[in-house]
Amino acid sequence: MVRRKNAASFVVPVLLLTVGVFIFWQTTRWRNTFGVFPMLAADFSKLHINYAIRSERERLYLSQSEMMHEWKQSDSKKCTSAKTSKMTLMNDKVVFSIGDEIRVNIDTYDYHGNKKTCGGDFLRLWMENTRYGASVAGHVIDHNNGSYTGVIRALWEGTASIRCFVERRKEEIAMFYDILGKNHALWVPKREFVFSGFVESTECSIKPDNFKSVCNFTDMNYGFPWFCAKPNKLKCEDWKNSWSENRGYPPDDPNQRSIYYLSLKGNDDDLPTTIHITVVYKDIPKDLKVSRPTTPCNRLPPEMTWKTVSPVGLFFGGTFQPTFCHDNLSLTPKTYRRCLKNKQLWLPGDSTSQQFKRSLHYTLGIPDVSTGHNPQLLTDKEDNFSVSWYAHEFPFFHGAERYASTVNKPQHLFLDSLPDNTEDIVVLYIYVHFNLVHPDVFRDHIRVMVRSVGKLLSRAPKVTIAVRGPHAYYRSFAQELVSYWGLIYSDILRKEFAPFADRVIYLDFWDLTVAVGPGHVHPDMIIVKSMVHYMMSLLCHRT
Repeated sequence: MVRRKNAASFVVPVLLLTVGVFIFWQTTRWRNTFGVFPMLAADFSKLHINYAIRSERERLYLSQSEMMHEWKQSDSKKCTSAKTSKMTLMNDKVVFSIGDEIRVNIDTYDYHGNKKTCGGDFLRLWMENTRYGASVAGHVIDHNNGSYTGVIRALWEGTASIRCFVERRKEEIAMFYDILGKNHALWVPKREFVFSGFVESTECSIKPDNFKSVCNFTDMNYGFPWFCAKPNKLKCEDWKNSWSENRGYPPDDPNQRSIYYLSLKGNDDDLPTTIHITVVYKDIPKDLKVSRPTTPCNRLPPEMTWKTVSPVGLFFGGTFQPTFCHDNLSLTPKTYRRCLKNKQLWLPGDSTSQQFKRSLHYTLGIPDVSTGHNPQLLTDKEDNFSVSWYAHEFPFFHGAERYASTVNKPQHLFLDSLPDNTEDIVVLYIYVHFNLVHPDVFRDHIRVMVRSVGKLLSRAPKVTIAVRGPHAYYRSFAQELVSYWGLIYSDILRKEFAPFADRVIYLDFWDLTVAVGPGHVHPDMIIVKSMVHYMMSLLCHRT
């Protein structure tokens, strides 16, 4: 017995010393390779910084009247040039602590090299380390004097690069406002009339003033204004299908036209300045309130999802990590099935909400055979759940393919049709197609939606309702599609849904998509997968 005790007392310290040396060697190797302890970076994803809500003076965009002030000029060289604009670090250091706020100053110059004296440009700011698969969104404050302030949080240990991108110039956005005032849309919606072998298509609009004689299809659009020019040979009741010419209204003046297409190529819109910083993990300053977000995302009070905080999350290791709740939902078919069991998930909207449904098909291992804009349904008999999609009301731009007008239905009508005892999950969403009409149109549709939400909540207490916010995209297949409007829409959603913020969950995807920068209005499916999982982490098993 004595010999065993003496042997153990000798062996154990040796083993501990060996393990300690091994750990030290491994962590030193990691630090030499990556400049960061992976666990420290991962641990920070569990920290919740109580960011100050953005003040009223920190405006992310200008009003329409400010955008339209002295915008019309014919020299495209007087517009903002990314290559001559400058970004400088406002902090008096280049080494930051986890959680620090980093501020940059952005001074814009035109192609002649002259300092801009007005704001209105749509700038994107983000910080990244491609080696870590790390990125986080920043926001840009517009001072309306040609200078902007960018704000980013330091959220991982190691090195990081701050980058900025000119997404659209003030003159381009003002031109879109001008076109909306004249034509009421940036693309051309149409309706096809068919009778006795004759086929005729005419333009449509939310207002009738551009047509000599009109067919009023407002009732068919469930009370939302919708007019089409009356066909020459056929009657209004001969309507058949809806489609659209996905083209804009470029100016006739060649100089103005050069401004209209200024950002189309997008190959010289990155600011040449890249700011490199270092972030270290050390004691958090006492004046910075930091706590671990132990609250699971599905237990987060709905009103917290509406707070104007930045950033909502970050990517690290290619995975999106929320900053204000704990994502305890594993991305597996089993957990998703458990969430959806005996329920119906409603995902009405447009083709980007179709992408959400398609992502669920992949995760759940259920083949997707749906095509086009016709109503779609994913069903599973084993766990008795379904996922439904249909196209929202007009304005909806179907493209060249013809669709019966009945495939488009407003979401307020669907809300009113749900039974009193429903326990379904409803994700409301309109966005991309409304980028082609004035923001006031978006507001009108949201207000009708909100009224139906209030009625449903009062009669179906077990329903789960969420509102999907705008996502950012950098370039599209068309010049006219600009996610700039998403900044305005976010504020509209927060204002109109304020009476029900304690019952409705807000799915904020702006920071997520600014951080990774999808180049197309339809994000890559790997990004959609992150968006869907964040949605599921907030919505699953709230009851």
